[in-house]
Amino acid sequence: MRQAARMARVSFARLTLVVLALSLLSGCGRFRKAKECDLLAKTVSAWLARQPAPSGASTESKKLAVETRTTAGRYEELDRELAALDIKSRDLASRVERYRKIAVQSARALQDAAAALERGNVELARQRRVEFDETMKAESELVLEINSACRR
Repeated sequence: MRQAARMARVSFARLTLVVLALSLLSGCGRFRKAKECDLLAKTVSAWLARQPAPSGASTESKKLAVETRTTAGRYEELDRELAALDIKSRDLASRVERYRKIAVQSARALQDAAAALERGNVELARQRRVEFDETMKAESELVLEINSACRR
C-alpha cells in the first residue's frame, strides 16, 4: 500500500512538472510573440516616420517619375527591413512574409509606373498606379490582421 501511494505521489509530481513545463513553454511563446509584435510595430513605424511629406500633385511626367521611383525604393527598403526581423512565431512569421510580398509588389508597380511615365505612356502609368492602389488595400487589411493577431 505504501509503495502504491509513493508511486502515485511520484506520478502526480511528474505530471505536475510536465504541466508546469508546458505552461511555461506556452508562456514563453506568448512572450516571444509579444516581443516580435513590438519589434514589427517599431520597424514599420520607424519606416513610416522616415517618409517625406507629400509634395503635391505634379503634372510634369519626369518629376512624377522621379518621385514614383523614390517611393518604390522606400518599399524595397521596407522589404529589406522586414526580412531582417527574426520572427519565429508561426502565425506572425507568415503575416510578415505576406507583408514583404506586398512591399515587393508595391515597389514593382511603382517602378513600372515610373518607367511608363518616362516613356510618356500615361495610360500604362495609370494602370500600374491602380495596381499599386489595390496592393495598398491588401496592406491595410493585413495590418488589421496583424494587429488582431498581436492582441491575442
